[in-house]
Amino acid sequence: MAAALVGGSFLSAFLQVLFDRMATPEFVNLFRNQKANDDLLKKLKSELRTVGAVLDDAENKEIRNQYVKEWLEELHDTFYQAEDLVDRISTEALRIKVETEYQSSTSTCTYSGDEFLSRIKPEIETIVARLEGYNKQIIPLGLQVLHSRIKSHHKFETSLVDETTFIGRDADKEKIIQMLCFEDADRDNITVIPIVGLAGLGKTTLARMVYEDSKVELSFPTRAWVCVSEEYDATRITKEILREFRISFGESDNLLSLQVKLRGGLTEKKFLLVLDDVWNSNYNQWDNLRSPFKGGSRGSKIIVTTRNQQVARMMAKERSIHHLDSMLEEDCRSLFKKHAFENRDGNENAELEEIGNKIVTKCRGLPLAVKTVAGILRSKTTPEEWKEILVSEEWTQMDIPDGPLPALRLSYIHLPSHLKRCFAYCAVFPRDYQIRKEEIIQLWQANDLLGYPGENKRIKNEGEKCFHELRMRSLFHQSIDHTFSMHDLVNDLACFIFGKYCLRLEDHQEGNATISGARHFSYHRSWYDTFHKFNLLSQTKNIRTFLPLRTAPMIRLSNKFLEDALPQFMSLRFLSLSYYENIVKLPNSYSGFKQLRFLNLSSTKIKELPEWICSFYNLQTLLLSYCRELEELPENLGKLINLCCLDISGTPLKKMPPQIGRLINLQVLTAFVIGKDSGSVIEELGKLPMLRGKLILSGLENVCSGRDASMANLKGKKHLDELTLEWNGAINDSQAVRDVLDNLQPHSSIKHLKIIGYGGTTFPDWLGNSSLSSLESLSLSRCKYCHSLPSLGQLLSLQSLEIVGMSCISDLTQDFYGDVSATKPFPFLKQLTIEELPEWERWKIPECEVFNRLEELSIIDCPKLIGELPRQLASLQSIEISGCGNLVRPNGQLSILNGENQQNFSSLRRLKISELENLKELPLQLNQLSRLEELNISALKNLEELPLQLNQLSRLEVLTVDDCGSLSPSHVSRPPASLKSLRYKGRCNLELESSSGEGGGALENLTLLNCDSVNVKVEWLASFPMLKFVAIYKCKSVEMLSVPAALALGIGKQSGMTTTTTTTTSTSSVMTSLQSLSFSGCDDLILSFPAPSLASLHICDCKKLTPLPQRMESLLPSLQSLRLSNCPEIECFPEGSLPSTLQSLYIYDCKKLMSRRREWGLEKLPSLMNLNIWGPCDEVESFPEEDWLLPCTLQYLYLDSFQNLKRRSN
Repeated sequence: MAAALVGGSFLSAFLQVLFDRMATPEFVNLFRNQKANDDLLKKLKSELRTVGAVLDDAENKEIRNQYVKEWLEELHDTFYQAEDLVDRISTEALRIKVETEYQSSTSTCTYSGDEFLSRIKPEIETIVARLEGYNKQIIPLGLQVLHSRIKSHHKFETSLVDETTFIGRDADKEKIIQMLCFEDADRDNITVIPIVGLAGLGKTTLARMVYEDSKVELSFPTRAWVCVSEEYDATRITKEILREFRISFGESDNLLSLQVKLRGGLTEKKFLLVLDDVWNSNYNQWDNLRSPFKGGSRGSKIIVTTRNQQVARMMAKERSIHHLDSMLEEDCRSLFKKHAFENRDGNENAELEEIGNKIVTKCRGLPLAVKTVAGILRSKTTPEEWKEILVSEEWTQMDIPDGPLPALRLSYIHLPSHLKRCFAYCAVFPRDYQIRKEEIIQLWQANDLLGYPGENKRIKNEGEKCFHELRMRSLFHQSIDHTFSMHDLVNDLACFIFGKYCLRLEDHQEGNATISGARHFSYHRSWYDTFHKFNLLSQTKNIRTFLPLRTAPMIRLSNKFLEDALPQFMSLRFLSLSYYENIVKLPNSYSGFKQLRFLNLSSTKIKELPEWICSFYNLQTLLLSYCRELEELPENLGKLINLCCLDISGTPLKKMPPQIGRLINLQVLTAFVIGKDSGSVIEELGKLPMLRGKLILSGLENVCSGRDASMANLKGKKHLDELTLEWNGAINDSQAVRDVLDNLQPHSSIKHLKIIGYGGTTFPDWLGNSSLSSLESLSLSRCKYCHSLPSLGQLLSLQSLEIVGMSCISDLTQDFYGDVSATKPFPFLKQLTIEELPEWERWKIPECEVFNRLEELSIIDCPKLIGELPRQLASLQSIEISGCGNLVRPNGQLSILNGENQQNFSSLRRLKISELENLKELPLQLNQLSRLEELNISALKNLEELPLQLNQLSRLEVLTVDDCGSLSPSHVSRPPASLKSLRYKGRCNLELESSSGEGGGALENLTLLNCDSVNVKVEWLASFPMLKFVAIYKCKSVEMLSVPAALALGIGKQSGMTTTTTTTTSTSSVMTSLQSLSFSGCDDLILSFPAPSLASLHICDCKKLTPLPQRMESLLPSLQSLRLSNCPEIECFPEGSLPSTLQSLYIYDCKKLMSRRREWGLEKLPSLMNLNIWGPCDEVESFPEEDWLLPCTLQYLYLDSFQNLKRRSN
């Protein structure tokens, strides 16, 4: 590496990259024996050094001197051009190096760069001339060389501060908690509490502290936190809310469908929702967003953080608004000390503390400013360094319009040069974007911010260090789900510094930036990204980063954009096209992307990679995961000598390309496939010393000998964490296979190991060796010839063990545990799965303590197993017993969960028992499982009844009964009071009627499948006031009846209703909470009941159903979604029209109904927004037809199978 330039300016790191490139051996060799060109190169370096010497001074002065600012901006553009030029030269030098080495066996093969240098020389001269011009302006602008700043005498090691530290807002916190606990709600049961204040005051931090308070958690068990941000998208926000509340939904659901599910999921629940960083002041949009919240129970609260007083007043009453003021200076000092002085000796701090107090005063009560400037000073140990911060001219810039906070700018100024570029690049992310650490490191790497893989260093480690440094300075904050975010003001600082070069599509406004100068582009994907979406890009050819934000399945990108527009960006470094399912090949015009470092084609339908991709010599990351159509990689992939990461997870490759071992910089290789007749290719794996992370090694049946296997050198790959060894196909020589596995021993640091399809009769000694001291999970699968297991009990770090498909194991002997006198076996095992061991009969368990930390136990398809389970299972939370017929005693009772063993299952929460043909009854001691929450019984053909003790399980919430043919369905009509979800599947006649004195259960979800007939009295359903979702599938005959008939919702033939006896309608027979009702495959369907809260009604494959309910407007006043599918006998909608609340209507394959489409009366529906019609419909040529009127509220229209449709009318 060339000597580092003195100075910490942003552009200094730019120059460092240029000098490093020009110092590589292949670059120098290109200019050897080219005196004229070499002199020109020296001139370029000289001009760069001259301008680089004053960069520190220029950066200090740019905020106050417009001429210096313009000089720097023009210089920055020239540096970009110089970097592109040097990169092209370096690429040519790499090409000559690679091609010469790759074809060294061909004596006639020679490569020369003379012609290339002749073509490039005028461009070098142009750059040199421009630099000369900038250097002539140095003296007139008053720029000078600055001496090095005062440095600490030693490096001060720091660690991250606990981000949960909460100082100075106790009174604010208690006031908001009081407002949360006060049962004051408006007519919609919800109180909105806005926290309003300036940026940087800590609104989000305060909301987070309230949200995580133990009293609040106790009062609001149903809670969610969602960041709204400036980009207001109701669909996205609603999905995030559903996700946080753990309410299931489909990614393709429209807004209405999402809101129906949200309303249903919150009905009768007291919830707390935090909407962080709200900017939108449109009342109509807010009213629409909050409509699903109205079903929540009284006392539900919404906390909103916003800078805008107008937003707060729109969303809440004045008395509910909490105004956040500046933090008291005393509290600011405490916060500063926490972040600046942590881990220091108190004797050193007196002088620094005095200086620090003066610095705190300059922060004007803004916690973000205090934390950020403290982050600078954590690593500075001398008073001189602290005084430099105190007297900085940046504090005088407080009132610059749209300028960053002085404390934030100081934090940026004191970053090392390379970190300045890393931080500034984050301007490519929109506000509140949740950043994955891996993602930002890949972006830095692709833009040469972390150095070169050719320098034989781990780029990821460099990225981790940079990320850690920025976190330490409070520029990144830990968010949720292992993601990170930047405070809005920090994001604004990045944009202030680098925004000219970052084009964020959704944030762009006309006149805001010069698009032609943009180098980095980001955008949010949609279901179909059209050509016109990217119109702005027609104004630039300089894009280096093409970054789609967020992932979603089943999306498409305009082919016209892919083929015509994208190839114009010849300077691309980072290109992501993942998840676009219309990508099946790469256009040949992409062959010019020679400067590409990062290419992501994951989850596309690409079928082959063109051979020219092997000329992308700069490529460092190639992501091809889950490319289901891709079976081979290009033959010459070994030419990509800078490749660091090759992800082929889930991609069905048949073999690896030859000479892949040339990729010596490869650090991530997720899979290595040994093809048929290419077993020796495993030797190439041994040439990749830097592999880390996970590796799946498959096709091992094609490795002939242990000697070949040893060439992979797995034992030397100490950075691998996860390893899978997989055999597929017939095994001819078990000893040879044993030798192969014996020589595939991983390094002792391996954490997760899977062995699949191994054909040997015994395992090698290393598998049960305590030297695998870091192994946390082990899976042995389909090793069907092994007759014994190694001493797995000696793997002292093992937490998860899976033994599947081992046909020859008949006994788990003492060898399984190892020497129990020396070491307690399985001391940390939490999960144990034993499946498909057809010959396993005995489980010998030592007298010593074993499995005492086991939490999950699954024994599946072990038909010969007899006896009981281990006794020391006090921590056990989940048991699954399936297909183990010999565990059933001759009297039809289960041998486990009975007798002496019972006390060992007191912690059990989940129990699944299935496929035990001779089981006649469940254990009578079931009622002693006081913590049981889920019970699943299936395929128990002789089980006649469930024990009465079932109703004594006070915590049971989920009950699933599947295919228990002899079981009386009486338990369905009398479920335990605590039950929330009941799923029943089985051939029977189901009669559900309420009995006196019953009711008041917690049931929320009811699903019935494959019943011969279902007769449900709505009074029984109404006895469950929390019931929200009812689904009945493939039940031949269904009756859901209530009385009197004249007042009820009626679907189907109503003759059976005359048999009812009640003559008045009571509120007890009204299902006030029912949100969703679904029927599928129920030919004889009769419904009659009131449903005032029903929002969604779906009827599918009910082929004999003729009429729909009459008076739906009055009987279904809340209906929002109606779906009719494959109901060929329905002729028309009922008299009195559909409910005025209807927002979505789906009609699929209802021939008679389609024939009377002109009578639907859709124009009378004031709320209809979504209309989906799926034919077949041959006679329609124009849509809508003249006498077929649609409402003006319609926003989304989907038509399918209109074979003769020729035009769409306005």
